[in-house]
Amino acid sequence: MKPTQTLPPHYQPAGTFDLRNNSQALLQLNILGFVLFAASAWVFGSILYSLRPDEAQVGLSFGFTNLGGIFQALLAVIGATAVMIVLHEAVHGLFFWLFTGAAPQFAFKGIYAYAAAPQWYLPKAHYLVVALAPLVLLSLAGIALMLVVPQNWFIILLLFLVTNASGAIGDLWVAGWLLRQPGTCYANDHGDSLTLYLEGKSPLQTG
Repeated sequence: MKPTQTLPPHYQPAGTFDLRNNSQALLQLNILGFVLFAASAWVFGSILYSLRPDEAQVGLSFGFTNLGGIFQALLAVIGATAVMIVLHEAVHGLFFWLFTGAAPQFAFKGIYAYAAAPQWYLPKAHYLVVALAPLVLLSLAGIALMLVVPQNWFIILLLFLVTNASGAIGDLWVAGWLLRQPGTCYANDHGDSLTLYLEGKSPLQTG
């Protein structure tokens, strides 16, 4: 199976994941995002301490001291989040392009941004890569940077890693939904909604 702009015969839409019209799912994702934020802070903090144990305590203490003011802390969070959003969506877009050969669409809508390929139907395996690539690749890149960045960058790096992980909660939700479907399904991503297509009348578990 390959990405296509024309669905094979007998494929029908079988379910849509659309947060615009699902306030309950949006609330659940926000709650899970906070949980993932705390969990990823512990995970990445532990990795940093294991890689550079002597420097981590000093570096993080220095970072927290510098971010002691509300304004400084807010700027750091906004900066790390802005960089994370750009890189996160760029990675989504990169894999859309690698799989389809066509330029993806990017958009920013108030509280969220997205990359999409609305003209394309991606097989399950391809779309799983698109969905999970930012979490996996940016996390690995951040861990690699832990080995070389100066101590005073530790807190910024951790903020980036944690916001990227917690910001991937929607990607993880979609991946979990997709993993429960047959390997022959296709995904069509419009950025703010995702529709899965199945051959014939195969049952579909909704997201």
